[in-house]
Amino acid sequence: MHNSPPEHIETPTRITPEEASSVISAVVTAVTKGNGTKPETTLYEAIDPDALEDLYEHGRQEVTFEYADHKVTIHPDKTVVASKLSK
Repeated sequence: MHNSPPEHIETPTRITPEEASSVISAVVTAVTKGNGTKPETTLYEAIDPDALEDLYEHGRQEVTFEYADHKVTIHPDKTVVASKLSK
């Protein structure tokens, strides 16, 4: 039996509320760190940033969406996790 080496699995990028001034900046920072460069598309193309900020200002939700080839999850504590989507 021949075992092939495990596929490389990228570690998700995690940004805590203490590392960013807002939920929006945390999303962009997490995706930028995951890509190694700033995303070419604006966040507005994926989600309404103002609505997202309002959502976290007035309550605690968990939101997941896709942005710049990443699955982005914002947890109730405002921690942002960005995972590269497989192609």
